[in-house]
Amino acid sequence: MTQDPFIKSLLMLIRAHDGSGAWETTPDEEILAPFIVTKEQRREIPLMGDPDPDILWRVELYYNAIALAIEHRTGCATAPIMKIHHEGWGRMLLTAGRLVVVNAYLRDLHRFGFDSVEAMAAKAVKIIEDGAATIGRFPEVAAA
Repeated sequence: MTQDPFIKSLLMLIRAHDGSGAWETTPDEEILAPFIVTKEQRREIPLMGDPDPDILWRVELYYNAIALAIEHRTGCATAPIMKIHHEGWGRMLLTAGRLVVVNAYLRDLHRFGFDSVEAMAAKAVKIIEDGAATIGRFPEVAAA
C-alpha cells in the first residue's frame, strides 16, 4: 500500500519535516502508524477534549498531501487553509486561484485517524477526484 501515489506523497511530506534525518530509515508503516486509529481506540478517547498539536499536524499533512495530488493532476497550484477551534472542530479549505476546490468540515479532531492505511488512501482519492473535477468545471476561476 505504501506504493500508492497519495501515500508516497504523504510520506514525503512527513519526512521533509525531519531535520535530523531520523525518519529516513524508519519504515513507512511506522511513520503512518499515528494516522491509524481503530474504532476501539476511538471509543477510548473522550468525546470532549482539545486536540493534541501532533494531531493537528497530521491533519495538516493529510490535506497538504491531498493538495499536492490535486496540483499534480490538474497543474493548478492548490493551497490549504485550515481554521480549527481549540475544541477540535473547524474547516479545511483547499483553494486554487480564486476557486475553493475542497471544503471539508472537520469535527472531533482529537479522534482524527483512519481504520487502515487503505481506508486513509481511499478517502484521500475521493477528495482528490472531487477537487480535480471542481477545477475541471471552473478552470478559469482556478487560474485566476
